[in-house]
Amino acid sequence: MAGKIGERRQKLPLRYPFRKAVHKLREACLSREDYDPATLFVWGQMMAMGVLRMLEAVEQRFGAEGQEVCRSAINEVGRQIFFDMASGIEVPKGLSKIEVASLLASWMNEVLYCSIEDAYITNENEGGCHIIYCPHQDVYKPFECRVQRYFVEGVLQGARELWRDKADFDVFFRRSIPQGYETCLFEFKPREGKGDPWRQYSEDLQRRALKHVKKKK
Repeated sequence: MAGKIGERRQKLPLRYPFRKAVHKLREACLSREDYDPATLFVWGQMMAMGVLRMLEAVEQRFGAEGQEVCRSAINEVGRQIFFDMASGIEVPKGLSKIEVASLLASWMNEVLYCSIEDAYITNENEGGCHIIYCPHQDVYKPFECRVQRYFVEGVLQGARELWRDKADFDVFFRRSIPQGYETCLFEFKPREGKGDPWRQYSEDLQRRALKHVKKKK
């Protein structure tokens, strides 16, 4: 069962991104009894759908080149968000690669994606997390989740730049709630070789997306 939200991720003492804006939100909005936090959800979904539809329109008009421009831009957002969270913070000594992967995933799941997770570590070579609730689960169709992969790519890129060998792990997508499963499932393993399974699967989805575009023409 999932523990208390925010509890386990404190083992990796990162920070909230956009800290000044978060402070203002709590001070000006969340402190009011008449402010409904669900409006943040509605606003966030509008932004998420805007990014998705923009990607689809660029794919339709500009093909693979436009697709890669969008991917790179979203990658950079994820990368900068990671630096905002982690710059100047050392990974605690004694954490294995799987523990670092799992705790970073908790920060991504609970803070960047305001999701509820059930994390697990099987052994020093394998861990993962079930997403019990994701804010996109009742809005996205199964194939539409792909756009969120690009943010994760950027976070992982930033982690590998800043943490070097301590971030030498891979992340694997296994299934999602929009596909009809009870949870989304992600797994983590120490990196083997120079390949990047997360990016490789993203590229497979990109090719599939372009095939869909060609069928529409």
